[in-house]
Amino acid sequence: MPQWLIHHKWLFITLVAMLAVLAFAAACGDDDEEEDGETAAPTEEPTDGAEKVQPSLPLKIGQLNSFTGDLSDFGVVHGNAAQLAIDEINAAGGVGGMDVELVTGDTQTDPTVGTTEATRLVEVEGVDFILGALSSGVTLAVAESVTGPNNILQISGASSAPSLTVANDNDFLFRTTISDAAQGVVLAQLVTDLGIGSVCTMFINNAYGEGLSASFASSYGSLGGTVTAEIPHESAQTTYASELDTCTADEPEALAALAYPESAGIFLREAVEGEVVGTYLWVDGTKSEAMFVELGWPAVFEGTNGTSPSALSLEAGAAFDARYEAEYGELGGLPFVRETYDAVYLMALAAEKSLADDIDIRDALRAVANPDGEVVSPGGEGYAAAIAAIAAGDEINYEGAAGPSDFDDAGDVLVGAIETWHVDVANEVLVTDKVFKVDLTTGEVTEVTQ
Repeated sequence: MPQWLIHHKWLFITLVAMLAVLAFAAACGDDDEEEDGETAAPTEEPTDGAEKVQPSLPLKIGQLNSFTGDLSDFGVVHGNAAQLAIDEINAAGGVGGMDVELVTGDTQTDPTVGTTEATRLVEVEGVDFILGALSSGVTLAVAESVTGPNNILQISGASSAPSLTVANDNDFLFRTTISDAAQGVVLAQLVTDLGIGSVCTMFINNAYGEGLSASFASSYGSLGGTVTAEIPHESAQTTYASELDTCTADEPEALAALAYPESAGIFLREAVEGEVVGTYLWVDGTKSEAMFVELGWPAVFEGTNGTSPSALSLEAGAAFDARYEAEYGELGGLPFVRETYDAVYLMALAAEKSLADDIDIRDALRAVANPDGEVVSPGGEGYAAAIAAIAAGDEINYEGAAGPSDFDDAGDVLVGAIETWHVDVANEVLVTDKVFKVDLTTGEVTEVTQ
């Protein structure tokens, strides 16, 4: 078992330093936010002087999903996870005794399309919450131009860019997955342990790719590794030959594909055919069996390694997996699915709490998610117990399928998991190797049994 992640305080110090650096860089790029101090404390009313923000009935949730575009491999599964949560919630009593409705919008994994769809969901469909988006770039654009200004609570189960921590969102953006500041540190240590001394990164040119590449490069450099180049790329190009040439010009030992499946599938095919590099590295964006199937499982990928935000091994998670597979079939190993499911439950419980106690929706969200209180779980039985406790005036603490959903002042979760995985070409599967629990409150990074 690798020792580098077991209770290593230095790893946490590195992670915190990365968060600070990335947050500072993002803040420096937003003078208005720095001068105006628009990020509200958890208990503050909206800074624009608006009245208390509460949901309406019947509750409507708008999901920003990626049915087309660079993250289309993820769209159907995440849509199914959200609908499963809605079905369970409605079977257990809904919100305010009324069924919750899910309305979807396809972002096409594009910030401009995403903001247009978010505006439609808010202004035409009249949704009370926004679920998503999958892409950090879309989530950030929506938070700063639609949900934040309109005091609409937004929770993403998949957006992991560090820059979301300092988004100008009026404290209406939350996420149920851990920041990529953690993944970058873990990936750097994994690559170091593999004995790889130099890497170039091909990263999607948005908040996700830029933040993950920066986190990895900083951590890898501190461990003695060399990042020869960090090359951004756009979506939906017909060729990435120029970017590949630039990335591999100094002959790195490995290429890290910090990208989304659709565009990565194009440049990886070109890289394999051109034999431009000896090995490859992966992250959550390229943890797509569909992408590897499309590529034909090239032999050069055998045993190549990657990282991804993961889910802790929990009874609630196993129960979700079983219910999902009974309803929709195989999950397929895609990341963030439990986190999307949890986000729907948190929205429903926050709405119930807000209406029952006549409090602002953001305060209600933190109240149902964070300690202390009666621990409640997802699923019909758990949800029924939760709304009964709320009706009785008792405090609750939602513990989800992915893990504890404890939010800090920035709307980030405090505990999460990062996994390491590899490509098994012979059996045409992606295999999880290790899962590590990251606790940002204590600084512990611990391998956990799955």
